[in-house]
Amino acid sequence: MHGADLLSDGQAVTLEALLNAREKRLSRQRHALTCYRLPLVSLTLVTPGPVKNNRIWQRLAATARKEVLRLCAAHNWACAWEQSVDAVSGPEWMVAICAPAKTLKRSMVRLEENHPLGRLWDIDVIDTDGRPLSRSEFGFPPRRCLVCAGEAHLCARARRHTTDMLLEEIARRIEYEE
Repeated sequence: MHGADLLSDGQAVTLEALLNAREKRLSRQRHALTCYRLPLVSLTLVTPGPVKNNRIWQRLAATARKEVLRLCAAHNWACAWEQSVDAVSGPEWMVAICAPAKTLKRSMVRLEENHPLGRLWDIDVIDTDGRPLSRSEFGFPPRRCLVCAGEAHLCARARRHTTDMLLEEIARRIEYEE
C-alpha cells in the first residue's frame, strides 16, 4: 500500500458514529470547562473519506499534540488536564491550558498555518464560557483548500475535489515530512 491507500486502510465510520463522537466531544468539553475553568484546545484531524482512524492518522495526531505541547512549553503555559480519545471517528485530544483564550487562538492558528502538517490539523480553542473562538474574529483568513488556493469551505461545499484527490494531497504532505 502507498499514499492515499494507507490513509484509507481501516474501518469506515458511519454518519451516526460521527454525530455521536461530536456529541461526546462537546460533553467532554463542557465537563472540562466546568471542572477547570480554563480555555480548552480541542484537536481533531482533517480526514476526508470514510476512514477516520488508523496508524497514519494516529501518528499525525501525535505530531500535532507534540507541537501544541512544545508551543505551551515555549510560552510557559501550564497544562492542567488533557485527554485523548481513540475512536473509529478519528483521534481526538483535548487540553485545558493556563493561558488567555485569545492568545491561545492566535498561537494555534499560527501553528496550523506555519507547520508543514498544520493544515491537516483542526485545532479549536474554546473560551471559558464555552464559546469556540473563530479565525475571522482575529483577522485570520479562512482555511485554504488542500488541493487548490480556494477557500476550503467553498471547495468542500461545491465538492470541487474528489476524496481521492484530497487523500493524495494529504499523503504527499505526510510523506514529504517523514
